[in-house]
Amino acid sequence: GDVGGGPSEVSRAIIEGARRGELKVIAQIFCLSDAKLLAAAGLDAFGHSVRDKPVDAELIGLMKEHGTWLIPTLFREASTFVFADPDRFLKDEFFTRGVSPRMQQVLASPEYQKALRSDKYFPRYAPILRTAQHNLKRLADAGVNIAFGSDAGVLARFEGFGEHMEAELMVEAGLTPSQVITAATMKSAEFLGQADLGTLENGKWADLVVLAADPLADIKNMRKIDAVYVAGNKVQ
Repeated sequence: GDVGGGPSEVSRAIIEGARRGELKVIAQIFCLSDAKLLAAAGLDAFGHSVRDKPVDAELIGLMKEHGTWLIPTLFREASTFVFADPDRFLKDEFFTRGVSPRMQQVLASPEYQKALRSDKYFPRYAPILRTAQHNLKRLADAGVNIAFGSDAGVLARFEGFGEHMEAELMVEAGLTPSQVITAATMKSAEFLGQADLGTLENGKWADLVVLAADPLADIKNMRKIDAVYVAGNKVQ
């Protein structure tokens, strides 16, 4: 869960116990101060980005010293405000084919729009995303390991579309398409300790997506899906 005021003795006990059991510990964080304390305590990864202020050299040093990874979940931040302008999504076939008609009606409804915009924190959400993006870029440039996750699956965090938007937001933050694809495949498998996943190599598990255009030229080409294979079998 979210950490307030830094890691308590409970947090430290969880980290130490997990290490003895060869398990990884990931913490939801928001504040730079909590991130520093948890990295110093040996946390394996941050689920979410530091969002209250820019990361600094101290945090970068702690993350590199202790091998702390970042799972930025930028889509989580975007989902708090981008649907205040639903037309660009509701006119996007890639979005609508994966979202139920009922949910599309909700997004377009005046009631939903009013509830979204009346949130007293609504004006803060876009700046929070920009801070998260700035911090992702700085940490990546510093050589911190980046894995991939969108925090999709609840509320307006749409699964499938969320992962594609996550990739686009990471590129918008300044990462290259190659860095993003590597984070979503090889690096995420590495973090999870899954040696037979993550890259296209002999002897590895053959889950792959075949694209009709080069995602290194434009990350949005990841949407141009030609075929999907699971365990070497074509499923789409």
